[in-house]
Amino acid sequence: MLAFPIQTAMSSSPPSMEMDEVRTRAKSLLSSSGSAQNVKAEVQIMAALESLKRLVKALSILEKYGCNLTCPARPRYWRSVKHNNPVFRTTVDAIKGGRRVLYLYGYTNQQIDGLSFPDEVSEPDAEKVAAVTLEVMTLRMELKHTLQNKRMLHLWGLNYSKNLLLSSPFAASECNLCGTASSLVCPSCDSQMFCDACDDLFHRHPARANHKRDKIQRTKPETCSICGISTVHAQCFTCVQRLCVNCDKLFHSHPDRKGHNRTIVTPAKTSSPSLSPWECSHCTTWQCKSCTVVNQGSSILCEVCERPRLATRPPVAPVSSNPGSLSDSGAKWTCQFCTYVNTKPTVVCEMCNLSCKDSPGNSLSEPPQQTLSITKDQLQPAMKPLPKPRLNLDLRRQKTMKDDGLSLIQQIREAEKRGVSPEEVYAALCMCSDSNINPCDWLTSELPHLLDEICAMSARQNGGDVKLSRAEAKLAWLATGGDIDRAVSQLLRDRQVKMRELHSLGFRDVAKCEEALRQSGGEVKGALSLLQRPLLEPFHQRIWSEQAEPAIDPKHPDKQVSLRRLLALYDLPSWGRCELVLSLLQEPGVSHSLEDVVQAVKESHDKDFIRRLLNNECPCCLSIFPRSKMQSLTSCQCSVCHECFGQHFTIAVRDKHIRDMVCPVCGEPDINDPEQLDSYFSTLDIQLRDCLALDVYELFHKKLTEHALMKDPKFLWCCHCTFGFINDGDQLKVTCLSCRKSFCVQCKKPWEPQHQDLSCEQFQQWKRENDPEYQRQGLAGYLRDNGITCPHCRFQYDLTKGGCMHFTCSQCRYQFCSGCNNPFHKTGCKTPPCNLSCLHAHHPRDCLFYLRDWEPPRLQALLTLTFYNKGNWLCCVLCDSDTCGVMVQRDEGSQQIDSPCGIQTQPGQAGLCEKHYREYLVSLINAHSLDPALIYDSHELIRACERYQVDTQRGENEDDNLFHARLLKKLMEVPLGEKVPRKK
Repeated sequence: MLAFPIQTAMSSSPPSMEMDEVRTRAKSLLSSSGSAQNVKAEVQIMAALESLKRLVKALSILEKYGCNLTCPARPRYWRSVKHNNPVFRTTVDAIKGGRRVLYLYGYTNQQIDGLSFPDEVSEPDAEKVAAVTLEVMTLRMELKHTLQNKRMLHLWGLNYSKNLLLSSPFAASECNLCGTASSLVCPSCDSQMFCDACDDLFHRHPARANHKRDKIQRTKPETCSICGISTVHAQCFTCVQRLCVNCDKLFHSHPDRKGHNRTIVTPAKTSSPSLSPWECSHCTTWQCKSCTVVNQGSSILCEVCERPRLATRPPVAPVSSNPGSLSDSGAKWTCQFCTYVNTKPTVVCEMCNLSCKDSPGNSLSEPPQQTLSITKDQLQPAMKPLPKPRLNLDLRRQKTMKDDGLSLIQQIREAEKRGVSPEEVYAALCMCSDSNINPCDWLTSELPHLLDEICAMSARQNGGDVKLSRAEAKLAWLATGGDIDRAVSQLLRDRQVKMRELHSLGFRDVAKCEEALRQSGGEVKGALSLLQRPLLEPFHQRIWSEQAEPAIDPKHPDKQVSLRRLLALYDLPSWGRCELVLSLLQEPGVSHSLEDVVQAVKESHDKDFIRRLLNNECPCCLSIFPRSKMQSLTSCQCSVCHECFGQHFTIAVRDKHIRDMVCPVCGEPDINDPEQLDSYFSTLDIQLRDCLALDVYELFHKKLTEHALMKDPKFLWCCHCTFGFINDGDQLKVTCLSCRKSFCVQCKKPWEPQHQDLSCEQFQQWKRENDPEYQRQGLAGYLRDNGITCPHCRFQYDLTKGGCMHFTCSQCRYQFCSGCNNPFHKTGCKTPPCNLSCLHAHHPRDCLFYLRDWEPPRLQALLTLTFYNKGNWLCCVLCDSDTCGVMVQRDEGSQQIDSPCGIQTQPGQAGLCEKHYREYLVSLINAHSLDPALIYDSHELIRACERYQVDTQRGENEDDNLFHARLLKKLMEVPLGEKVPRKK
């Protein structure tokens, strides 16, 4: 017959008639004598009775499982048995051997939440199940008859309960309140032992809230001397070690240790992990919350109302006047995995977070609560009042477990986003559970110090001569779940295992092995690489020191020789990378060098990607180069070969301006952006240091220095030569340090004695009145003296502003409009409404760019409209020549030469051609800040408003005059050009 050793605990289930008699007799003895020894025998009989009753209930459940399997109409979920079912935990798991019966039934497949039949088994073995079920039924009936024989119980109960309970290894560590396995001991309560639940209830009282409890340490079986995890299986007298099954097979597989004599200590058993013993933690009776009927522990549904055991009391339906109204009974549903009653129509269970096949909408409605016709006293006339059920405590435990689980899952998900593993999160929670520190923050700030402490503790424990790394300490700390003491022991055990492995491979120097393991982070392969490298060094020197090393031939007949040389010379990460190098070199039409291919293979193992790295076309010379031989600037994505890169910037430094040192492909960056230009030159200096000759690099630094000096407000360009310098004086007259000629600081004109003690305007007026040469030149001299001045470096050009308005300074390469001094942009600019990405500039409305298209009479009308008289803009001394004598710049051959205009003049235009006469009139308009909007027509006014983003929407019932006046007023509120030259 089957034997079921019992390991149960006392419960609060209702006593039977026999228990009442024993309890009454014990109370009378205790009240009369007051000695516990007098009632000890009676209490032992009570314990034996309770244990036998629980065993009978467990056998009833097992019997029902067997009958369900042999029945032709088996239940829907006959293939699996769930561990988290509370009925299963309080009955079958409460006895030893309960799961072994399920294993005999055919439940041999271990699942996460229980046992199940293997997938290949479609039907249970009916004969075997029937035989086991018959044994279970026989044992249950024997126990039942034993319980009914009072005389036999009285004679047998004392010895049986004593031998049964006192022989249990957990008898001395049971909870003093509920009888389950204890986990805490309280020295303040006379060293009483409690489980977690009873400790929470008992020490909730204010008088006992400050008691300090200690955890009960349980002894563990002896573990393997190598892995330290599995139990000992065999003892080797030659090695003097006690090993588990796996370590024994691995360790003695070495040829030198195959003949060792071992003795089996404990035979290796391959039993199912689900057959471990369990202890009863609750009583095996339960009270229905709907109809208050006390049911047996073997039953899952209530015997009266047929509601599940964990179902809560259904809500009371409101009284309706309509007798045909029905209450909504489909809101609750029971999870098929954990039998938890969910009160919300969710897709997954609130407790186990698993999706149920039967959705809330398809679940059967709960049966209506039946009204009992008999009272509670009539149903149980001889029973005493029941104690308060423990259901509220169970619900609280379930809620606590659910909240803790959801919180842990949330922390793990947040940690995974930051690259932290769940094992690290769990170990960090064990360390900082008492504080509000985030586990990820704790791992960043405190874990390195903790790992150093673990290494130090391990070194002290081993005598101080071991060298450990943080990587090893972290692995040991994670393996022990955050326990520092266990991590220290685990770290030493792991190091000993690695040291033995290195010793077995022939490395006997302990100090070198320790240092190699420390440098490799505890990896044996890395330590072997470090230890083998000095051993191979003499061999390499002996082979290759006498003569030059021959080149590696990819077509060598012995492929292994080429692969080993590649692995030794070029430090490739693996043997497969070496084979990849040879395969690329053996492809037809390959012209790349071995070094280029090796460099590309080190970056990737993808052959297509490597081909792209090796084949890059230079946009300057159109040759093919590998990516490692291409150079790129930080301002763009263009790449050129090293030779083209060096030649381009060598020519730019020697023959061009420093602002011409841009990308040879796309011309980036924009030289008109000062911030971008400064950052560009700072990085360009680093790139040019290695690719330019020494003299060219020094010339680059000289030009870079001049470029920086030009930003100084006191920097001046000589008007006689191209020399620039810094003037620290405060006088108008300054002398050039190069040509030793003098000029005016403000007007940049050659210095004359008449300029002394006169302002630039007064001196200009004096020249117009007294200098015959100036009077002979007329307005051509005026336009020359009021030529173009660079707004960036203030270099002055004696040229007119006619022709193309896009002017590039020869000194600083600044590109600007000669009429308004606003910069020209080659790409996008920072003006908010502008979306242009080509060459453009933003001109104000009084710029020569717009006014040069006006006819001279219209410009004269703008001057006449104001306080200006016509005689003021006509020169009193006219030029005698019939051609215009204004100096302009012309391209002749490969040079730019300044020469007179030479265009035929018109009467009434002061000896100037029409183009230069318009320029003269515009200079007068700009000198007196006249607004050309005063004579705009309707079309020009609307276009100007649109250019300045002025609202041009016509109002209701607004005529043309009012609309024109309103737009003119808004447009004139926009200021004129700030940088327009206004010399008088």
